[in-house]
Amino acid sequence: MMRSWKFWVALGGVLGVVAMFSYGLMIDPKLVKSPLLDQPAPTFTVTRLNGTETLSLADLRGKSVVLNFWASWCVACREEARVLQEAYLDLDKGKGQARVIGIAIQDTPEAAQAFATRYGKTYFLALDNKIGEISLNFGLYGVPETFFIDLQGVIRFKKVGAVTRDEIYNYINQMTAMKESR
Repeated sequence: MMRSWKFWVALGGVLGVVAMFSYGLMIDPKLVKSPLLDQPAPTFTVTRLNGTETLSLADLRGKSVVLNFWASWCVACREEARVLQEAYLDLDKGKGQARVIGIAIQDTPEAAQAFATRYGKTYFLALDNKIGEISLNFGLYGVPETFFIDLQGVIRFKKVGAVTRDEIYNYINQMTAMKESR
């Protein structure tokens, strides 16, 4: 028996939706380009994990920033913890070339502080608020994710997943070259 045209239109619509969802599930979020690239970084103010000081991203204009989102429960964050600490000692505390900042998401102050102590993190660490406002503004897919912000406060690079030493220095060097070519 011949089906009506409405049946075939409905079937085509359902198959189209299934195809779109199937395709979407195959896309690796690490390969999705952030719409924030080459845009001013969303501003925020956070309090250091130990409560001793506050930091505003706007106050860091004129300095490159390595902004890392992490969590104490994140396995990949353990892999990059020492890499970020070494970058802090060299680029932030040492050469003064870039600030290194870590923002824990979906975490408790106690768990985040225990993680920081265990992995020897001494750079500026803070918590996102309970609704995750900062991570939402940066369009996070998950943790870890690292944003590289230039001297003018513009996001130039984003790394999804654990960042490596070579990636940190490569992105910082590229931002320095961008500054010099202007």
